[in-house]
Parts: sequence; structure tokens; C-alpha cells
Amino acid sequence: MTNPITALVVDDEEMSRAIVAGYLGRMGYRTLGVGTAEEAWHLLAEAREVVHVVLLDRQLPGMGGMEMFTRMKAHPDLAAIPVIMQTISDSSAEIAEAIQAGVFYYLVKPYAGELLQSLAAAAVDRHARLKQLQGDVRSRADAMALLREGTFQFQTPQEAHNLAIAVSSMVPHARGLAFGLIELLLNAVEHGNLGIGYAAKEELKLGHMLAREIEERLASPENARKTATLHVRREAARVVFTVTDEGPGFDWTQYLAMDAFHSTATHGRGIALARMVGFDELTYVGNGNTVVATVELPRAAN
Repeated sequence: MTNPITALVVDDEEMSRAIVAGYLGRMGYRTLGVGTAEEAWHLLAEAREVVHVVLLDRQLPGMGGMEMFTRMKAHPDLAAIPVIMQTISDSSAEIAEAIQAGVFYYLVKPYAGELLQSLAAAAVDRHARLKQLQGDVRSRADAMALLREGTFQFQTPQEAHNLAIAVSSMVPHARGLAFGLIELLLNAVEHGNLGIGYAAKEELKLGHMLAREIEERLASPENARKTATLHVRREAARVVFTVTDEGPGFDWTQYLAMDAFHSTATHGRGIALARMVGFDELTYVGNGNTVVATVELPRAAN
């Protein structure tokens, strides 16, 4: 039997902690509740409590939520734990500040319990996938480190996943590269070639129908021959990844920055996350069906 997912709820109001614990408990989560950031820091950094997601109130006595978040991101063992920031303020300036600092999930109280559950599940799933990707990358690093230039074609999400893991091992020091690549390759398949738009994907995910829809669209005559392409070129000081699909493109400008809308959605933050954690530079070309992503190499690897 696997251990349950553990959520740490940091809120100075006992009632708020109880409400959040109730919603997460219905999902089978185990919850730990504390009233201050200092107590939370003790559990995470000193007591070494295993936590899969942190629900962190922004306004706390003593150490504030943003300071707590910054300390977590600076700690090598805590930086990857997803954080859902909660606040009673809907100030756009505050939300923008948090998002720019790397807060990918932001909730303004009061909010629907279903939204909390969706964000918690999305955060935990993304974290688990990132850990698995990092482990898979390490197992394939030796062979792919020899690659200097190559072109790959792929059609399905599984092919995109496998290719991202293999190719990212070219740069083993870049911890978020596999995550960033898989976001770009999946976008090329799902949004580019198969034409599953943002609103449609949201509805399909909520109805647990996304996988079936992808299979049906892959099998349709109009999509059966479509492929996406990944071109990789290792230069003296960097590795350049170019992803191209056969779709009509999209308005990519709204997805490069993590804005308040996407921080409360169950998906749609992949491009911004890829840019922030996977690459040193990310640029879309033309109508958006080609993206060029760059990772700088450390001097020892040049």
C-alpha cells in the first residue's frame, strides 16, 4: 500500500485550516496544519516531514507567506515542492509579484472547494511527473551526451514523452529541461497537429475524456499523416531545440508569462513553466507553430 499524499496547510486561522483539510481529505490526502511559517519551516527543513504540496497563506504573523516561499525555493530539498498561495487580497500587483517570483498556483479567498481540489491534484501530478522525468533522464545520459545534431519526428503523446526524456539527457545539469521539453512536444501534438484548443482541453480534462479525444483525433484521416519535428543542435556554448508542428499556429504571447488567470486554471501554464524552469531562452517564430528553446552549457561541458 502506497503512502498517502501529504499536504501542509499553513494558515493562522484554524477554521480555514479545517476547511482546506476537509476538501483535501475527500481526495484521500493526509493534511498537516500549522498557524505560522516558522512552524511550517521546522516541519519541512528540520523535522524532514515528507510533504507533496504546500497550501500557504500569504498573510501570516511573523514570517510572511512570500518570505516562506522564497526560503523554500532557495533550499535544495524543498525547492521542487509545489506551493499553492492563498490570500484574501485580489490586488493585481500582489498577484503579479507572486507569479513573477515563481508562484504557479494562486487562490483568492473565498474560492470554490472544487477549484482547490483541481489545483492540488494538478500540482501534485506535475511534481510527480517531474521527479520521474529526472530519474529517467539520468538512466539515458551517457549515450545521448554524444549527440551533436539530429532531427526527430513524432506523432503521439507517448512518443513526445519518450523523446523529451531521451534528448534532455544531452544536458544532464539542466534539471528542468526534461519538463520543459515535454511541455513543448506535447503542445506540438495536442494543440498544434490535433487542434485541441485551450477551452476544449479544459473541458476534456474535467470530464476525464482527454486521452480518448487524443486517440480519436490521431486516428482521423485529416491527422493520420501529421507529424511534429524536433531538431537538436549542440553548439560550443549552448544546445538549441527547435520544435515545429503542422498546425495553424496560435497567439503564443499570452502564454509566455504566468498571469493571474492561468495561475488559477488547471492547465495552460506549461509554456510559461517551460520558459522559467527548462530553458534559458524560449522564442516562438511566425504564427507560433515553431518554437526555439535554448539551454546554455556550463563551461566544463563546452
